[in-house]
Amino acid sequence: MYNLRYHVASLVAVFLSLAVGLLLGTVVAERGMITDQSSALVADLQARFNEIDASNAELRDGLARDRAFAEDAADTLIAGRLEGMRVAVLVGTGRSDGRGAVEEAVAAAGGTTVIVPISVEGLGLDTTEPEGLAGYFHGRDIEMAAPGAELQRQVAFSLVEELRSGGERPLSDLLTQAGLLGSVESTNGTDTVDAVVLMSATADGCDPFALAVGRAMVDAGGAGVGAEAATSAGALAEACADAGLSAVAHVTTAQGRLSLVWVLADLADGYFGAGDGADGFYPPLLPVD
Repeated sequence: MYNLRYHVASLVAVFLSLAVGLLLGTVVAERGMITDQSSALVADLQARFNEIDASNAELRDGLARDRAFAEDAADTLIAGRLEGMRVAVLVGTGRSDGRGAVEEAVAAAGGTTVIVPISVEGLGLDTTEPEGLAGYFHGRDIEMAAPGAELQRQVAFSLVEELRSGGERPLSDLLTQAGLLGSVESTNGTDTVDAVVLMSATADGCDPFALAVGRAMVDAGGAGVGAEAATSAGALAEACADAGLSAVAHVTTAQGRLSLVWVLADLADGYFGAGDGADGFYPPLLPVD
């Protein structure tokens, strides 16, 4: 026989069934909505990805065209600018990143290079004097300075004078025999050196003797420029610029080769590259005869 308690229990069961049914229906509906939203989101992301990929492809093609144009334009602009000019390239015992680019740029501009390897940082002149150096200066009625920066400047000035004069190279020979310079290519004869490119890097930026040679060359009316492959803070090009010399920090690029030749040809001066302190990525091209 059914009583009130039975009816109450039946009603509760019915309402619980309804609640569970509503809950399950809501979950299924929500899952369907989420699935639809996820599909729409994936489709939207795919469309955006396709747009970005197409834009990147267009940018890559444009960059390739710009680089090709820069290469062709640089070759045209530097052709003949260093005709008959002889450039000494001072390198160290380690890596000289960009040396090949320097040689190619000078050759493309009509000049030739002489490689001058610095075997000992600063030629060791900050603390010692090579055997025979005192006799070299004495034979020229020059009082030799004590080891240090002044002796580096004195030797650099004499070396530049020797390179620019043509003929015999007694100082170069002395420094080579002392193991301070490596074998210097093509330094005998009547060829003269009109400019120097400094590529002898050290932990502090640029070899101090190379810097002294660069300054001496500029003082003698030639060109002195620091050059390396990539811009980096405190590196060789920046050190040369800080020392008052022109510098090219991206010599392996078309703009870098142009900058190097422009400086060597006395068409520009400054610090060129991507560094914060650079005067520009390349020098102004006008007016040019």
